[in-house]
Amino acid sequence: MFDFFKSIINKLTINKENEDNPEYRIRFAHRIANKKIKYVSERIVDSKTGEVVDTIIGKNGFFNINKNGEISVYCNGTELFRAFLPDLKAYEFLSLEGVVMESLDLVSNKQRQVIAYYKYYRN
Repeated sequence: MFDFFKSIINKLTINKENEDNPEYRIRFAHRIANKKIKYVSERIVDSKTGEVVDTIIGKNGFFNINKNGEISVYCNGTELFRAFLPDLKAYEFLSLEGVVMESLDLVSNKQRQVIAYYKYYRN
């Protein structure tokens, strides 16, 4: 019986070593890839003042993982963000209502932090 609880705790515990592992990042990206997006914002930090600004950059979208091992965020038919899966740093909210993704964006060719909020479907 205790083995049952240990297996549950092991599944719920996220180890910092795992987050830096490329295999973990690929599995995480595949887990969020089936979710629809309500809206996407970009977090921009002002280099002079240090002020953080979140700007909405898209609504009504989805994630896509292509055969080259890249995850893309699309909204209204436009690709907003694309990154290699092993390089992607992604963290889900504690509420599981969205995800923060940070990586070198292959669309704009700069380091970006994008926040995608999932659509909520009530059963």
